[in-house]
Amino acid sequence: MYSLGSTSSPDDDSVPDPAIQSISLPAPPTPSNRRLNLPSLPCAFASSSIAPSSAQRPCIPYWVVRHVPGKTEERPWGGRPVGERAPVRADDALREFWDDRGWVVRAGGVSRQTEDFLANYDPPTPDPLEVDPVPIRPRFDWRLRAISREKAKPDKKRKHKRRIAPQQTVLQEHEPYYHTVHRYSEHFNGLLDAEIAAEEAVLHQRLSTWSTERLSEEGYCLTDMTAFWLEEKHLGRRTATFTRGPGVQLPENRFESGTQVLVSRIDPLTDEPAKGSLISRTPLQLKVSFPDQVEFDSPELEGAWRLDLGHSSLVHNRMREAINHLHRDVRSQEAVMATDREETLNGTHLRDVILRGKDQGDMNENVETSGVFRDNQLIYSWAKRYMRPNPVVVEGDPVIDGLNATQVRAMAQMIAERFSLVQGPPGTGKTKTIIETIKLLKVHFETPQPILVCTYTNVAVDNLVEGFVAAGVNPIRVAFGGKTRASLEPYTYEYKMQNHPLYSQAEKVSETIKELEGEVKDTSIRAKEVAKKVNDGRTNLAQRLDGMLTAIAKREDRIQAKRAQWYALTQQMTKDVLGEADVICTTCLTAASRVLEATDFPVVFLDEASMSTEPASLVPLMKGSRHVALIGDHKQLPPVIVSQIAKSNQLDRSLFERLIVEGIVPSIMLDIQYRMHPAISAFPSLEFYGTNSGGNILSRLAPPNSQHLTKDGNGDRPSVVFLDHAGEESSKDRSRVNWNEAHIVASVVEDLLLTNPELTGDDIGIIAPYAAQISLLTRLFNVNARYKQRFEIVLGEHRAMQIKDIEIKTVDGFEGREKEIIIFSTVRNNAGGHIGFLADRGRLNVGLTRAKRGLFIVGSISTLRKGRSVETAKEETGAVAWRNFAQYLVKEGRVSRIGGMKLQQAIYGHLRAARRDPPLLDSGVVETRI
Repeated sequence: MYSLGSTSSPDDDSVPDPAIQSISLPAPPTPSNRRLNLPSLPCAFASSSIAPSSAQRPCIPYWVVRHVPGKTEERPWGGRPVGERAPVRADDALREFWDDRGWVVRAGGVSRQTEDFLANYDPPTPDPLEVDPVPIRPRFDWRLRAISREKAKPDKKRKHKRRIAPQQTVLQEHEPYYHTVHRYSEHFNGLLDAEIAAEEAVLHQRLSTWSTERLSEEGYCLTDMTAFWLEEKHLGRRTATFTRGPGVQLPENRFESGTQVLVSRIDPLTDEPAKGSLISRTPLQLKVSFPDQVEFDSPELEGAWRLDLGHSSLVHNRMREAINHLHRDVRSQEAVMATDREETLNGTHLRDVILRGKDQGDMNENVETSGVFRDNQLIYSWAKRYMRPNPVVVEGDPVIDGLNATQVRAMAQMIAERFSLVQGPPGTGKTKTIIETIKLLKVHFETPQPILVCTYTNVAVDNLVEGFVAAGVNPIRVAFGGKTRASLEPYTYEYKMQNHPLYSQAEKVSETIKELEGEVKDTSIRAKEVAKKVNDGRTNLAQRLDGMLTAIAKREDRIQAKRAQWYALTQQMTKDVLGEADVICTTCLTAASRVLEATDFPVVFLDEASMSTEPASLVPLMKGSRHVALIGDHKQLPPVIVSQIAKSNQLDRSLFERLIVEGIVPSIMLDIQYRMHPAISAFPSLEFYGTNSGGNILSRLAPPNSQHLTKDGNGDRPSVVFLDHAGEESSKDRSRVNWNEAHIVASVVEDLLLTNPELTGDDIGIIAPYAAQISLLTRLFNVNARYKQRFEIVLGEHRAMQIKDIEIKTVDGFEGREKEIIIFSTVRNNAGGHIGFLADRGRLNVGLTRAKRGLFIVGSISTLRKGRSVETAKEETGAVAWRNFAQYLVKEGRVSRIGGMKLQQAIYGHLRAARRDPPLLDSGVVETRI
């Protein structure tokens, strides 16, 4: 029998603390069954001047008893002193403590169920070979210092535990959450099936019904491409370059880095296409990588090729895997089995939070909400004090510059709570808040273990990486397929790997493997020839054949050994690279990459959380997460879903939105915007958030010069104007286009570049809700020869070169982005007031909040004031928002009617002035020439 030793009161070293009683326990299964002498340990931060009084108590080691199906285990616990998570004091001496892995812990007493167990407990006789004498310790100790903050020598080899696949420990039917997880999985897997079917149908319909000319015109297809292999590989994959010929520019297309490419001779529906991934593009060529197993009818890629945009099920497979990981028992995976190895974590400790709103029957309402940083009283004390409206500032607190009070409270909430939500309306500094939070944790508190930060889009990931670098945080950007901004290459995983001291050694091993594989291939070919001769009766060659087969077997053994060596080297390199980072940045779906299996991510921040479907949001959480912050804004764009079945069952509702609506998880909304001129933010703030987001009129937000922005009686120029015209819309390929509006948009751009010398093309963004209008505007600005000539006449040849830098995208393409000037082409103009696809509150919100200095909306005010939608209730709310916006514009005097002579002047005034043409006559007819 063993006793839990007592300790002394900090107030009087000679007086035993009555709160600490002796607990008599049976002998634990140790190799020699001898008494263990466990010394008293001080609390980690008992001497801290800012630690709460409850932490300034003595701490003791303790026994733990674990109840698992079919058996009960008991072991000494020496890794975490009592008092760190739950201080030992007189008023909670009989309190029962639960560690995150299910170990029952008692200080000063034993529960009834434990007493019953102990009364009948017969300690097993352990096998000395199976007993680990090292006490079980938690995998993460948040009191340690980050490896990334150590000044280690570059060539110092760090020791890492060997990572092994987790045991298949899943929920059993009698366990909590089993039925809830089962229903959850069935629901979302069915919706993913529907979405995959819808996406494949769209691709097949496009390839089977559209002509090659239309596919090419819309940018979905590139024909008459020539190709050649590159010597270097991309991430171990063969890479080919596709061009139209030396110096020949490719036509406008939708091929972007990371997209799947179908490569065929004539038609991907009749040929068997090779599937590759676009890793980079220039105006002259595309680089596509292919798996080694992909074969072409011409090994050297001779002849002409056709490239089509494809569809990949990889994203859906990763979502399914994440959903299935909810069945996994991550607590048993996290148990330390030995000192030299550990299981890769597949699952989350936050299953109760994710599922609580799904099925209240299995849920415990008395859930501990504190996160992992409660183990570090320095951090937790700061977080609890700064969560208050009036924070308690203590000497030694870090100085946080550039954030308002709400942003600081959001930081504190994300640090203190195990699961938290931060809603950030447009321009309120969501990204800045994330960066400063991680900077505080990593640079000031120097917390261990890299933090995983994910977003939905690669553009947003790159923005975060740039912010982290500027803030002095050490990021690693994980992306594949050429999706990273070139300027961020030094911070990419690939770059770090190539500059690792072991890289050259790994490359030599890789070359040896290739040589051995070549030898095996050559010997196998010769062996086949000899075997054929032996079978034809030439038995004298049998010994030679045996020798060749033996040589092949030996080389294959060497190949296996070299592959194991190469794997060990790359794993060492990967663990070094990831372990030395403060933060790992990637997209939600790339978080499932095998590269990231080299470490665990108990702390996860998810930006743009409102843009991800719920299954996509689960992907980064299934790597052992136990502390998560979701940052987003469900009042902006929802996830993009193709299937109407999936939409009707709310696959287009994010995990962020669901948790916000349920109101179970702690949340906070940022309330001061910094992006826009207050006149631009006024309507969105009131309409979508019911607040006044404020904002100062800074000199950098001054409205631009424009013939459409007329000064008022006070000499102030407005930042918002609606250009009302009478040009009707027309249908094109199941989309909508408005030619008159396109010409007005071009004239606004021309006027801005002419009258604002400081503006560049990159400062201007053009938004349109319809693909046909995007295509039309793109052709006018980048292809149309008459417009090219016109811009050069009006702006001059050098200034006209800025036109190519103007971004023309749908609303979705500008999510999370901002521009000095935004021109919003609404397209819809009809007598019935039907606005169709335009009727989306989220898209209206995003469209109106991308501009910093000037917002030009082009359309029909009468159509928008009617704002009719005959679709879903969700679209009806969007139509209402447009009607409200139109009324707001009229009330504020922001509508400028351009027709007749005014329209002629708007479109052709600068051109005629540059040509010195005679004055325009008010004929009431719009000229058709450019």
